[in-house]
Amino acid sequence: MQVRFFGLWITLSIVLSSTSSFAQDHPYDLAVFGTFTTSSKLFHHPNDADELLRSAFLPLNNVFSAGIDLRRSFEALRIQIGISIEYLKKTETSYVPDSSSTLIPVKDGFTAIPIELSGYFIIPVGTDDLHLYMGGGGGMYIGSRQYEYAGTSAAIIGRKVGYGIHILSGLQYALHPRVSLRSELKFRQIQFENMNKFVEDTALYNGVAVALDPEPFSSRIDIDGMTLSLGLVFHF
Repeated sequence: MQVRFFGLWITLSIVLSSTSSFAQDHPYDLAVFGTFTTSSKLFHHPNDADELLRSAFLPLNNVFSAGIDLRRSFEALRIQIGISIEYLKKTETSYVPDSSSTLIPVKDGFTAIPIELSGYFIIPVGTDDLHLYMGGGGGMYIGSRQYEYAGTSAAIIGRKVGYGIHILSGLQYALHPRVSLRSELKFRQIQFENMNKFVEDTALYNGVAVALDPEPFSSRIDIDGMTLSLGLVFHF
């Protein structure tokens, strides 16, 4: 489904473009952008021997984030090389009963910082104001699980950095010789692991002592949804 959508995105972009021209008076692009990622998953027991427990996950969909992007153009080759960094955060709160039937709030989710190096090929269609590109690259993904039980946070005692690849397509429209509007569609799979532990044995919630599990627990976060971004680009 995502591959089909990606193909449709490229086709529509080419139809919207017309004559072939690519002008770049300023070789560097600095962009600030916001993104929307369709889906992510938090696996609570990624190393469990039981397959059902190992494959069970908490869906964390509709992830919003922001980032910055720096690119260098090589006009003669019609390519760009760039690096980007984002900050993603998604949490959800639910309530579970404890032994005394008190509803205890549980906050679960993650933060992630993707750092990605990409190459971009400027497709020879478009106008001086509008151009289309495709690209891909690799990334390093630093992240952590955010878990609270009865208002008490579980400390991070270990983490494993993730690595992966991505493909993308985008459109850039010049609003001014120094400012453009950019829209981009990206497919990637961010994956990293985390180890948490409560440093206290009990938490106080509404005047009631709530027991906390002292054992460390591992988790894995997969951010595998389609990512759509929109941002402003400054040329210099």
